[in-house]
Order: sequence, then structure tokens, then C-alpha cells
Amino acid sequence: MPDIAVIGGMAVNIRLSTAAAAHRATQDLDVVADNAVPSVIEILARNHSTRREHTVVVDGVEIDVIVTQAVTEEDLDGLDDGQRLFLAGHRWALDSARRVRLDSAGDGASVTLPVATPAGLVAAKSHAAGYPRTSRRASKHGGDLYDVFRLVEVFDGAGQLRDEIAAAPGGIARLVAEVVASEILASPVRAMRQMAAATAGGPPPDPDRITDVLEPFVEELLAAGLPDDHA
Repeated sequence: MPDIAVIGGMAVNIRLSTAAAAHRATQDLDVVADNAVPSVIEILARNHSTRREHTVVVDGVEIDVIVTQAVTEEDLDGLDDGQRLFLAGHRWALDSARRVRLDSAGDGASVTLPVATPAGLVAAKSHAAGYPRTSRRASKHGGDLYDVFRLVEVFDGAGQLRDEIAAAPGGIARLVAEVVASEILASPVRAMRQMAAATAGGPPPDPDRITDVLEPFVEELLAAGLPDDHA
């Protein structure tokens, strides 16, 4: 099996499982995978059905695979911000992933697997939130915004999350900051309303809380993304 890591809503739930409040429900499994041969899809399709080009169904669960490859600044040169964030963000989510042990509360079973870090998830989720297809904006946009907010709220209390993203390759810091600024901070009330549908039965964060959590995060990432002679 090529190198893989769990990303998406399931990974966010795993990373937030130590928080006091439940996060939100998700119905599929997203993974990012290296573009080795044979591919993850080819390996899984030997014993399971494929629903779409990059989706395999295993025991009724859809596994969506995003294939990545190592990228350099030369590879990213000339790409627009959305393409750059997708390629660099997802590759970094794979490269920086850490193994996590998951224990079943029911039968005592356990599994250890690579899961994207909170910082890697913010990078990947920022692309989903900032550059969604029309169908995703209509159905999952609020969940993407809520995922980003909760990851920052829980893991950036001392600035550690922004420090990790600031050190990420590919100019990710600026791209993440601009997405959070435009999609959330530009209108915290609108963002709150969008997040409301994604919360796990609880109230969404209020606009003041959204601003308090995300403003310093964005400001420091934008500063980190400036050229050295403007820092």
C-alpha cells in the first residue's frame, strides 16, 4: 500500500476526540495517498467495488482517495492560489501525518493508522472551504468552516498551530490565512449561520468567539507569509 493518511471529516473527529464537546457527524472516509504504483484505488478495487474514479466502497463505507505527489516551488510556479493550496496543502497533510491508535468502545478492537495533524487538516480544509465546487458549497461548506474553526480553537491556544502552518512549504501560510479571512472573518455572522447546520446538536460559536479565535491566527499567518523585506 502506498503511503496514506486519513483526512477530511473523520480525521477532524479523531483529532478533536480529546475535546470536551462532540464535534460533528460524517458518513465517509477521505484519505490522501502517494501516487505510487500500484495505486491505493487499484489495490482496494481488487476485492471491493468502485463507485467513482477515486472512490472505493468497503463494507458499505465510501473511501474517497486524493492522490498526491511531492511538489517543489518550481512545480507550483505559475499556479493560481486554489491550485497551489490544493497541491501543497494535501501533500503536506500526507507528509506531516502522525500515527494514531483508535480503540473501539464496543468490542475492544483497535487499529493504528496515519492521520493528518491538526495543522495539516487546516491546510486541506482551507482549500475545501475557500475553493469549493458549487455542489460542495451548497451541502458541505458550513461543515468545512466549522472544522477549521474548531481545529484552531482547540489546538492554537498558545499559537502552536499557526507556528506549524507558518513553517509549511509552498506558501501555505498566506493561502490559509486569506481563505479564513475571506470565508469567515469577512462576515462572522454569516459564518455562524453556515456553521449552525454542522454542529453536533449544540449551538454554533457566536460571532465574537469566532473573531477572538481566528483574528490573531490570521494576522500572524499573513505576517509569516510576507517576503523577508516586508516582515
